[in-house]
Amino acid sequence: MTGPIVIGTDFRAEADRALDRAILLGEEWGSEVIVVHALDPDESDQPPQAELERRLASVLPRTEARVTLRCQAGKPTAVITDVARETGAAIIVLGVARYRNFRDYVLGSVVDQVIREASLPVLVVKSRPRAAYRRIVSATDFHKPSRIALEKAADLFADRQLDVVHAFSVPFEGWQQADQVRDRMREAEQKVFDEFVAELRPETRARISQNLIYGNVHTAMLRELEESGADLVVIGTHGDSALRRAILGSTASDLLRLTPIDTLVVPPTS
Repeated sequence: MTGPIVIGTDFRAEADRALDRAILLGEEWGSEVIVVHALDPDESDQPPQAELERRLASVLPRTEARVTLRCQAGKPTAVITDVARETGAAIIVLGVARYRNFRDYVLGSVVDQVIREASLPVLVVKSRPRAAYRRIVSATDFHKPSRIALEKAADLFADRQLDVVHAFSVPFEGWQQADQVRDRMREAEQKVFDEFVAELRPETRARISQNLIYGNVHTAMLRELEESGADLVVIGTHGDSALRRAILGSTASDLLRLTPIDTLVVPPTS
């Protein structure tokens, strides 16, 4: 693992779970954890650096990881991505405030904006961390961005098995002989799945399991995540940064909002 872990925080209690996850990753990877706080440029009465460091110390768990605080004036999205770029960060970690269901995740939030702007993986923390990630699911549509996301996850979590999942369904199923059509589609999808896996690096290929599931992609994925006990899902985004500023990609965007577990979002530039 190279490069520090950058975590954005506003020092609210809701940010603690993301900080705790960043610390766990710092310990696991032996990486520096850089805590980034954006100062409002329009606010004249800013707390001194010493006060912000005191706040950070009050919420830090006991850790051997090296933790540093960076305070910088500007919009949170720009400050977080600038610090990540300047320090050569390996990953950005962010939390979702009050995450209970998809209605709590609002388009246009700092999380959404950082994902659109960043050229490195963004880990969106939704659950309070208890331990290192144990079961990692990588969603794939067989396109290049999902392969990039899978390879990046393999690099970040070098000793974990990866469950690669693809969901498929039969178009206009009610109008067709569903069982026969479904069987033919499964065979066709499995062939493409095998071709996708064959293009992975040998060291990644040795660590994955293939899981072809039937159903609407959102419903099937949510069911798979629940039944598998996964604690991290990996998704890739389509398009360059300019396109991602306009649209994240409908499947990636929906999964980010709907999945109840931590989500690693990997851009194709990673």
